[in-house]
Amino acid sequence: MIFLGVFPCFCVASEPSGIEVMLSSRKVAQGGLEFLSLGLKEGENPKVTWQGKEVRLVFRPEKNKWQGFLGADLRANPGSYILIVGSVPSGRKRLLALEIVEKDWGVRRLTLPKKMVDLDAKTIERARKESKVMKKLWHVPADSPLWRGKFLKPVPGKVLGPFGRRSVINNQPRSPHSGVDLRGKKGTPIKATNHGKVILVADHFFSGRSVVLNHGGGIQSMYFHLDDITVQKDDMIEKGQVIGHMGSTGRATGPHLHWGIRMNGARVDPISLTALSRQLEE
Repeated sequence: MIFLGVFPCFCVASEPSGIEVMLSSRKVAQGGLEFLSLGLKEGENPKVTWQGKEVRLVFRPEKNKWQGFLGADLRANPGSYILIVGSVPSGRKRLLALEIVEKDWGVRRLTLPKKMVDLDAKTIERARKESKVMKKLWHVPADSPLWRGKFLKPVPGKVLGPFGRRSVINNQPRSPHSGVDLRGKKGTPIKATNHGKVILVADHFFSGRSVVLNHGGGIQSMYFHLDDITVQKDDMIEKGQVIGHMGSTGRATGPHLHWGIRMNGARVDPISLTALSRQLEE
């Protein structure tokens, strides 16, 4: 049975299996997120699979619920997908259909100096190597969650470059924006969105001085164009801890923070995560 409430619309499905499933919606947009909450019988643990990957949840004893998120990649094919919710060790299982729907995030047009767009062979090779380094970070099995509670916005500034917008640079089509650009002055402290571990400290051609945090459970956050970095690889980071300061390193026309979130490899909207994760404080 499904009950629809006020915004956000939570869909609750339960049956004699003893698995209660609550979803923020039965539809998720490309690049969007779902909040998932499970009620299980005492002594049971969840085993959740979404698009072929395990989804790791956090247990909230005060609610007696397992909670977390599902993400749909920015370019996920629209259609109906099966969410598999299992209960261990009983082996009970629920199958729920979720629909990924198409979303047009808009287009942004930029004009940059020709030398920043038409790259020489040496720079192209550098960028390719750096891209491979980044991609390896997204293709690791989901480990135990380190994150707790809601996710924070790293800086208070307004959004300059929204998530998902397709780019046209010097009249050349480019990949859609996989994060958000946040306004701020050079030297503005950048804070970790949640607890995690530093898995990358680098200075790359496109992203400049960069930090990537692993929050466990398949969730990573990235912080680009930093002026300086105040953490080192393998450091354990607390939510709200300063990890560096805003700058304009890499391919940037002025100081700002590019902030991105990956969820089991899927590119998802960071602002949506901060909004949806408020459910974890209730």
